Amino acid sequence: MITLLKSTRRPDITFYRNGTIRLTSGIIKSLSISPGDSINIAVENGEYLLYSISHEKGTNLHRFEAQCYPSKRGGGRNFCANSVRLCRSLLAAIGSSAKKVAFNVGESIEINGTSYLPIITLNPL
Repeated sequence: MITLLKSTRRPDITFYRNGTIRLTSGIIKSLSISPGDSINIAVENGEYLLYSISHEKGTNLHRFEAQCYPSKRGGGRNFCANSVRLCRSLLAAIGSSAKKVAFNVGESIEINGTSYLPIITLNPL
């Protein structure tokens, strides 16, 4: 018997070569991301760790890369971000030439007071 769906779990994060990053509500909740916060990826021991950077109110928010915003008008639980450099760097690091790659994330870990989500890059969806 052959199954048509390889996985029934939807991806947590999707990176597009054009710079679009789509984040699910689970990631938003785990990292306590609010509109205007930025995301970044740290690499430690071959693991890619997603984390958020909060910006102080009153700063010029147009100067920051990979800022998160709700994907639906009127607010939604899923967010988007834009960063061509971040997307292409991750895709190059994992050796992917696809236009989009989606991943699941692991359980939140805390290092030096910052929450990180490990991106499971071994099994792209």
